[in-house]
Amino acid sequence: MANNSMPHKSSKNPLVMYSVNPQGVSFENQESGEKIILFLRAHFITLLPAILQIIIIFILPFFTVPILSLLRINFFDSLGGAQVFWIIVVWYLFFFGFSFYKFIFWYFNVYIVTNERIVDFDFRGILHKETAYANLSQIQDVTPKIIGFFGTYFHYGDVFIQTAAAKNEFDFHAVANPDDVARTILEEVRREEGESPGEIA
Repeated sequence: MANNSMPHKSSKNPLVMYSVNPQGVSFENQESGEKIILFLRAHFITLLPAILQIIIIFILPFFTVPILSLLRINFFDSLGGAQVFWIIVVWYLFFFGFSFYKFIFWYFNVYIVTNERIVDFDFRGILHKETAYANLSQIQDVTPKIIGFFGTYFHYGDVFIQTAAAKNEFDFHAVANPDDVARTILEEVRREEGESPGEIA
């Protein structure tokens, strides 16, 4: 269970970045009696570079013709109306595809802490997802780290977890409240150490 000093942030918001004891959340291979303690995504501020790229891609066609005119390049004069139309269609299909990819990459890369283990879901592409698990009993060290102005101001950072599992290092990247996340994981590890083998509390 989370530390009492941690604010209770249970939420049904599908875009939540940090949720304690989330409601209505489950995952593949979740065991009977296994409870989700923390549900995490990268902080929303990490989407800022992607948002700026999306804005540039959206407005670029509005500046292309004036810029080409200034450079005395009459590229579009040699094209028919239908050709220009399809160029615009293809451009904005790329725009929507790029925007969608950036969103789902953020949305599906999640980290979960349960009363039995930690889970790292890595979305690599539309058809490629990797999932790594480590039991709490395999966790050897947990280190939170906040770096830079944005990390300090918005209070997000990385949580590095050393384990004896097949994946020996987990990185909860750019999560909110990394100190609280690390503290909660260590509390669950201590709780797990006090249980009988095979017991699920």
